[in-house]
Amino acid sequence: MARRATAIARYRTQAEGGLLLLDSGNSLIAPKPTGTSDPSQGALPVAAMNHMGYDAMALGPKDLGPDREIVRKRFQEAAFPILAANVSPEGALPNVKPYLLRSVAGHWVAVVGLTDPKAAQRAQALGLALNVEEPEGALRRTLAALPAEVEVVVVLSNLDQASNERLAQAVPGVDLIIGVSGGRQMDPKTIAGAEGQVVLHACYVQGEYLGVLTVQFDASGHVAGFSGRCQALDPQYADDAQIAELMQRYGVRP
Repeated sequence: MARRATAIARYRTQAEGGLLLLDSGNSLIAPKPTGTSDPSQGALPVAAMNHMGYDAMALGPKDLGPDREIVRKRFQEAAFPILAANVSPEGALPNVKPYLLRSVAGHWVAVVGLTDPKAAQRAQALGLALNVEEPEGALRRTLAALPAEVEVVVVLSNLDQASNERLAQAVPGVDLIIGVSGGRQMDPKTIAGAEGQVVLHACYVQGEYLGVLTVQFDASGHVAGFSGRCQALDPQYADDAQIAELMQRYGVRP
């Protein structure tokens, strides 16, 4: 986490035209690799992501834990929206929105979140009155409701790879799909979409890699080119001092 902050700060200084920092979910109260629970109950990931300046994250099933009150508290603490276009009713959880609008490099970009249907089972276990809709219908409805000035659509996905590919092929208007459930690594690639090529990219779990995707747009806002990779957060990135101090406060080693 401390290395990630250093890497992100470096990429911010290098970015030309603007940068979006996104997370595809299962990041707030996810288990450690050892299988033990996060001792901060999500407070550390939220504070760290606030410090790093995340623009948005998608809602994942593991973000719904360990109980209702902690979920509400953590979602309220997040300085970024938690995106889930296929979760209803609106307002059932604080800070959960269907999409985010940002102006990047002179183009209006919509980031639409989609949640793994497994979130419905987790919500039920917590006693949360949440409905998780089939993703395609929710995505179509959300795109139809976007402001007319939106030129670029990014789907921030907590779905599996097959679902991502089906959406790319079936739903007009999607330019990029970022993220995949299950922790797969996928270097940027294109798939024939309903209205041209759609770029897909995903990079593992637990924040051990940083997905880097650079996209060029033409004058009309269509993707004209891209490059990217999954950047390992190895020792070339020193620990960010503020994140390291934050981790120590919660008894977690950088």
